[in-house]
Amino acid sequence: MEKETNESYVRWQNIRITQLGFANNLIIGLSIVALGYLMNFVTKTNTFNSIQKILIWFSCPLLLVSCFLGILLILNRLEDFRITAQIARKRELKEKIDIEILRNETKEIGKKTWNLFIWQISTFFAGIVCLTFIISMSFIQKII
Repeated sequence: MEKETNESYVRWQNIRITQLGFANNLIIGLSIVALGYLMNFVTKTNTFNSIQKILIWFSCPLLLVSCFLGILLILNRLEDFRITAQIARKRELKEKIDIEILRNETKEIGKKTWNLFIWQISTFFAGIVCLTFIISMSFIQKII
């Protein structure tokens, strides 16, 4: 029974790792697309009101920060995988030295990964909200 529980955990752990990578890549891609759209919108539009100008100055850096955090998240996960591979190798060779230190290190890296992911999503959504208001204001001005 314990072996089935462990296999289930390993399977769901693998799914979680895969989904985190997918979500991270998706947010990076959407941030880049939103930045491209914003730059195109800014170059094609002749006039902006003061609120739109302020929102442009918020949106662009927020989307850039989201991309940067996504890249940091990737590097952080790679470090986590590297250390986890070291732990697995030491376990395979039945070396007990430093395994607990490495495990504690991976726990800290895991916490950092989730914090980076939360910040990546937060900055992305804040940037998208600003971008949405910028575009909405332009369309409202054209309609009115």
